Amino acid sequence: MRREDIESLFGPLEGLDLDHLLRQAGEAIVYVDDDWTVRYCNSIYLSNLGLSRSEVIGKTPFEYFPNFKRSIFYEVIERCRRERKPTAKIGYSTVLDRWLMARVFPVNDGMLLLANDASESVVRQYQLAQQVVKDPLTGIPNKLGLVNDLESLCEQNHAFSLLVIGLDRFRSINDALGYAGGDMALLEVASRLQTGTVPGEQLYRLNGDEFCVLQKQGAEGLHERAQALIDIAKQPLILHGHRFVLGASAGCVVRDIECRDPEQLLKRAALALRHAKKTQRGGLVSYEPGLERSSQLRTELEAELRAAIEQQQLMLMLQPKGSLAEGTLVGAEALIRWAHPKRGLVSPAEFLPLADEAGLMGTIDQLVLKQALHHVSTLYAMGIQVPISINLSVQSLGDACLVDRVREALRAANIPPNLLEIEIPEGALMQDVDTSTKVLSELHRMGVRLSIDDFGTGYSSFAYLARFPVHTLKVDRSFVKDISSSDTSHKIVKSLVRLAHSLSLSVIAEGVEAQGDMEILKRIRCDMVQGYAFGRPMPFDNFVSFARERHPNSEPMRWYTV
Repeated sequence: MRREDIESLFGPLEGLDLDHLLRQAGEAIVYVDDDWTVRYCNSIYLSNLGLSRSEVIGKTPFEYFPNFKRSIFYEVIERCRRERKPTAKIGYSTVLDRWLMARVFPVNDGMLLLANDASESVVRQYQLAQQVVKDPLTGIPNKLGLVNDLESLCEQNHAFSLLVIGLDRFRSINDALGYAGGDMALLEVASRLQTGTVPGEQLYRLNGDEFCVLQKQGAEGLHERAQALIDIAKQPLILHGHRFVLGASAGCVVRDIECRDPEQLLKRAALALRHAKKTQRGGLVSYEPGLERSSQLRTELEAELRAAIEQQQLMLMLQPKGSLAEGTLVGAEALIRWAHPKRGLVSPAEFLPLADEAGLMGTIDQLVLKQALHHVSTLYAMGIQVPISINLSVQSLGDACLVDRVREALRAANIPPNLLEIEIPEGALMQDVDTSTKVLSELHRMGVRLSIDDFGTGYSSFAYLARFPVHTLKVDRSFVKDISSSDTSHKIVKSLVRLAHSLSLSVIAEGVEAQGDMEILKRIRCDMVQGYAFGRPMPFDNFVSFARERHPNSEPMRWYTV
């Protein structure tokens, strides 16, 4: 570098020994142009690297410093080169074996780097500041670090995109190995995702099992990169001898130049992730404005649902169950409905998933139990002994107080326990076989009737089925609806009926809608049916009239649709 070049940077240097001056500064100084070629360096810089001036001047750091891209100097110079503003960073140099403070200034067509030893107090302050923006478990930047980076990019009006990745089925690891096992899994996944990032991407851990990738190149190649990272998360994990195969779903948002609020961008990406988990598990969903409106409606609906529970807007409809052999009423299933003051009767398909997300299923299960037993008690007082079945959620099945609650409710209703039947989905039973077996055994000893709902959907083995002290198998409607048109469905239902009878269990087919289907079920010795062909769900008062006409003590009736 010529003296006139130095003077163009620092001003007139008449009467000064420049080399002596820059040595006295006590800092390593180097000037590189925009092509990374070194045009000047002082003797401190050379001695730190153990190189001669001829080995450095006119060359790029990539030539004389093989690991340059992994040094703090590369990061800070590159940022200054890209953003054209002064930049500073404190980092540990493995070459010099000490902490350094590096400062870079944009000058003319290049960058001027000054580096000196960082004092212990400065390093400590830096480390404390880094702890605030780093995830303590994985060591990668956290949400605060992401927000800081987003604010910087927004200030520069820089294009970028956010990809939020949520692990699927992560809870299975916590359930099997505890939180320590879950932490090990997160460390492994974070390491894999970090290795899988490419230049222009930065990985962050947001919370729990959610990560975020900031892509500074905008929307280009976004879907391909998302799929690549999702595939990384699908790779099996081996923890304490157990093999876990998780999955991942992702939501993304491309920064709208109008939007300068990092929290708003994160919210949009999170909305897209939530939608992906519900509609395209294992895939990617891009944010669209409609998702925000949908989320707002869900928030409003949740608030209304909480109020509905308090104001007793949730009610039960009763759907009859019939004996195929006798054609008489043998029971009913309590089906919950929401009597919304403006929308009318709301289907459980609309509000139960929301209740599950909001942690309200336990409360709703207790409400259903209380109302169902009240109906049983009223029927019992009328001389109509018809068992009513209720459905239990996974949340209630895992509640240690469930058995005591049922016992107390039966005592308050003052009815025989066998007039209450509890239906539990096959999949719920299989989530924790030992707990399920224990709970079912206690309810069985109490005298409550038990039924496996949605049977045949493939969760349980016959060995597990034999362990559960149940009375009835309820064949899933997906097989029943095609029994007259599909030879496969016909064979499956027939096999399930034989299996149940071999275990001394009764069988009920749900979702029966046609007279012809009932005739087929009767021929293959199915015990009971439930569906529109026998009776639609109805309010309690209508059910009382239905029961008076079709109670087992009355004359057998003809099949018809209510």
